[in-house]
Amino acid sequence: MKKGWVITIGREFCSGGAEVARKVAERLNIPYYDRDLIDHAAERTNLSREVVEQHEEKAKAYLRGAGMLGMGDPYGGSYIYRDDPSLVLPIHTRIYEAQCDAIRRLAEKPCVIVGRCADYVLGECSNVLDVISIFVRADMDKRVQRCMRLYLRNEADAKKLIQKTDKIRSKYYSAHTQRDWGAIGNYTLIVDTGEFGTDGAAALIEAAVKELIQRDEIVL
Repeated sequence: MKKGWVITIGREFCSGGAEVARKVAERLNIPYYDRDLIDHAAERTNLSREVVEQHEEKAKAYLRGAGMLGMGDPYGGSYIYRDDPSLVLPIHTRIYEAQCDAIRRLAEKPCVIVGRCADYVLGECSNVLDVISIFVRADMDKRVQRCMRLYLRNEADAKKLIQKTDKIRSKYYSAHTQRDWGAIGNYTLIVDTGEFGTDGAAALIEAAVKELIQRDEIVL
């Protein structure tokens, strides 16, 4: 039986992963979701976009208990889950659950979703959905050059920013999936933008999707 499908893209910081995702979406004429998921989470949790952004991609300890994170701190407090005051969860956890809900809804039609553990979140839908999970990487020197250009950093600061952001993403992914971020076995395809550039990477991903379509495994 043919399946529906969605493309998920994980990426090292400054590898050009978001750019690749946009180009893949354009090539396949399907929606692309990245920062949009912040708005979805803000809407579902009744939190401001700023609060969601502050918490996004930060792996914090789960269930530290009401008050231990500081109920008066808008960036570290707890959140009453739904309408039951007896169920108190950290804001971080509530935001993650809201993003998972959004990811599942958006994946009802072919699309490209960046980050947010989407490959893992959608794995439970494997009976009806083919998750084409991509990881975009590049060697450190290429990423440093990109970071210097985009964020106007010197070489040393660019490298520190990359290492810090990669560490945050890795912890976030591991905390929610109990898997290693960037591990080969987690992905359908790993693409190196240092070798192929963002245009070449997008073309490779497009070719992979169309190969699956030609095999009659998924529906375009």
